[in-house]
Amino acid sequence: MNRGFTVLVVATLLLIGCSVAAPTAPPATLDAGVAASGGPVAPTASAPPKPTAASIAPPTSPVPSGCINPPPDLASIVGLDPAARLACFGASTLTFETTVSKPISDCGVGPRIAPVWFCLPGIFLAVPGASSDSGLMPLAAYWDPSSGLTPASFPADRTVQITGHFDDPAARTCHVTSGSGPSPEPVAEVVLTCRETFAVTAVH
Repeated sequence: MNRGFTVLVVATLLLIGCSVAAPTAPPATLDAGVAASGGPVAPTASAPPKPTAASIAPPTSPVPSGCINPPPDLASIVGLDPAARLACFGASTLTFETTVSKPISDCGVGPRIAPVWFCLPGIFLAVPGASSDSGLMPLAAYWDPSSGLTPASFPADRTVQITGHFDDPAARTCHVTSGSGPSPEPVAEVVLTCRETFAVTAVH
């Protein structure tokens, strides 16, 4: 075999080897490449969160005008209607000076409620020094006999310091026991009336 033929064979084999393509791996994605390197994965787009009940709930009712808690005096309390008193003060403990006006001898003709102390015994509490034309009506107040209070705890025409609250826990159990109407008063209205009642807890 001469030298020229040998060179020709070697050149042919080299050309054949170069023409065979080596297998290649598919290109890695950005996320896979970063994850493989130990780095953070690029964030992917996601759908916006669905609205929840909290996000679509109506705004809460504004605090009634003239509401200050705790109120500075009884005049600030009786200047509000019963619904506003409940909204302003809730079951907060309130203390104020008052002049004992007169005992409540009857809580009205019609349905009676239980617990009975939301009807009797009771007392009217007047704003000290308020004139008859001031427009400041006395506050009707009641007390749970288990508190130790009695009608004698409220000396007539005396100015005393009263502690108590609206929205007494027992108000949630209020219900009609009798009545003269054709149908009983709705339970929800009875409970609301009891919640709006001022319950005395102490006399000083």
